Amino acid sequence: MRRLVTLRAAAAIGAVALMASCTAQATHAVTKPEISPANGGIPPNISVTPGSQIPPVSMPRMQPGLPAAIRLVTSDKHRFLALPSGRIEPVGQQHGNGEMLPPRAPFGSMPVPRGCVSPAGMWSSARDGTVVWRSRGTYNIATANALWSDAYSPAGAAFQIGRRGPLYVAPSGGAERRVALGEWADGWTRSGTLLTLGKEADGFAMRLRAADGSLVRTLATGLTTAEIDARTDVGNNVLYLAHGTIWSTDGLHVRALASLSSLGFTSQPPSLYGIGGGLVEVLGRNWHDVILRRDGSVFAEPTPPPATGYAAFGVNVANSSGTTVAYEIVRDSSWRATIYLLRAGETRGTPVLRVPHANPCDFPFSWHGSWLLYRSRNGSSYAIPSDGRRPLRLLRQINGERVSSARWA
Repeated sequence: MRRLVTLRAAAAIGAVALMASCTAQATHAVTKPEISPANGGIPPNISVTPGSQIPPVSMPRMQPGLPAAIRLVTSDKHRFLALPSGRIEPVGQQHGNGEMLPPRAPFGSMPVPRGCVSPAGMWSSARDGTVVWRSRGTYNIATANALWSDAYSPAGAAFQIGRRGPLYVAPSGGAERRVALGEWADGWTRSGTLLTLGKEADGFAMRLRAADGSLVRTLATGLTTAEIDARTDVGNNVLYLAHGTIWSTDGLHVRALASLSSLGFTSQPPSLYGIGGGLVEVLGRNWHDVILRRDGSVFAEPTPPPATGYAAFGVNVANSSGTTVAYEIVRDSSWRATIYLLRAGETRGTPVLRVPHANPCDFPFSWHGSWLLYRSRNGSSYAIPSDGRRPLRLLRQINGERVSSARWA
């Protein structure tokens, strides 16, 4: 039985994780603070325990030289730290916040609030349970799943009920109002404006709305599905395609970055991927690949492998300074992979590692400063310095347990 319920939503900073494709995916490199050599290189937010949860056996060691600690998790869920000294230490339940790179997310979006239904109605809350905004109206929906789109930020809240239904927008702490029909909320920008999309007779329209729902500007109309799917975020800006040009907006101002024809894209629209370090990858279906800086200048144009027999080309990730890009090429027949590091102006990266087992649908890279962490399909992980030194192979087993995860701590 359907009920009239009250919407509540939280405004909390974060990002909505979207599903990324196997053929090409990337995201921003996560900047990691340098760890002081004091305390053996153990990050301050990680508690090392004497081993009450770990079998009381001697700890193995690995080759020293890591730039920072790496958190290892075994198949039995035991957690360890691989320290720069080469020591392996067990850790307690608290662990570091290092993560492999997340799937790409819409620019400026907030975490999807947790929807609940109870006799008191439906509400949404942030991760800490705090509710900071509540709708003034009630809506004839059964659960939060009836919301076709929603987006929350400190600037305000926006939600659409039903696929072709009305869009409501409310400023922070204010009442919502209906502003459009058939227009859905894509996400809030860093400037505090709402990016929306809508289906019209001649294609899709992309607009910016203020926190009170008023129209700031129409970015483009008559867009194809491929064009609206190509949008991505680079730093504080949204990059999108419109009629043969790559555009950038900070949520208020708009500027053209580059024409697709000048980059060699003359047929189907390419996809855009923010790959970290202020760089954006422009990738066509035929693996034509161009990497741009945020000002539209060309950083590099890597040469793709043959169109058949290979996979994973286009899965690029840059370090936080935007000076080096990592990518891999996998052979379909053997799943053997070669990892490359690409620098400005190069057409082919320098091979730095070859592994026998790779997963082209995985996202195996994570940067820490000038070091790259790579995880292969069979669980082997490598820390790769970008200055030409040999990679360090991490332990595959600890106390007889297979290491199933490796992340910067």
